[in-house]
Amino acid sequence: MVRFRQRAEYSEESDALYVHLSGAEVARSKQLDDARVIDVSADGAVVGIELLGVGGGVDLSDIPHRATVEKLIGELGLGIRIFA
Repeated sequence: MVRFRQRAEYSEESDALYVHLSGAEVARSKQLDDARVIDVSADGAVVGIELLGVGGGVDLSDIPHRATVEKLIGELGLGIRIFA
């Protein structure tokens, strides 16, 4: 069995970032605005967060698991600005 590891992945082509918080299957997505989508499992747990247009910075003010998300973005070493 493969062990799940929380991580963030950046796509330069689309200037988008996806933060993987859980290995659970995505049951639905909740769009916060044009640049932020939260994926949740069937039991309502946050599976991942998609952030679009991250070159101009990201707004994490109402993102669940904010501290973890910020840490994972920082580990990418891309210098993405974070707004709270």
